[in-house]
Amino acid sequence: MDEDAIIQQEHPNPIGAVQSSILQEERVNNFISQTSPISSLERINYILQGYSYSNEEKEWIKLSEGIPDKMRNDIIQFLSPDLSEDTRMTNLELEQINGIVETAIDFMKLYLYNAPKEMEITELDKIFWIVIKAVFITITRSRAGIERRELYKSLKLGGNLDVHQEEGGKDWWKFWS
Repeated sequence: MDEDAIIQQEHPNPIGAVQSSILQEERVNNFISQTSPISSLERINYILQGYSYSNEEKEWIKLSEGIPDKMRNDIIQFLSPDLSEDTRMTNLELEQINGIVETAIDFMKLYLYNAPKEMEITELDKIFWIVIKAVFITITRSRAGIERRELYKSLKLGGNLDVHQEEGGKDWWKFWS
């Protein structure tokens, strides 16, 4: 073995460690941005404004007029406390999730019942289901603190965002054996 190879074995490559750390940080940032309840709130806001996201063009496209601004702002304000990073980082039990979703359902029923008379029932139904589905999906990610634990685990030195990877990291996919 030559002298350079011996030196490389004795001293780990600090540049590789830095690159690995940067890559891990980028993965965590990507995970946080894609799963953030704030992102759910922003999507609801865009949809209520009459936009639809185009996967082909990778941008929001205006399809309709949307709902009145006052109504949209009221709905977003109501949802903001529940669709926040605070809720994401909690450890919600089924009863708490049910309570939050029931509150959202009650609010939306009452609020849409008093909607402007010129709004059609199909439009009100669409608004109701967009909001309720978004709340349900976003809130259930906090069930028993699963997302919080995975996020914190990924922030540990050497942590990983691959949920299916066990500590040993080998053969986790061979579930049929």
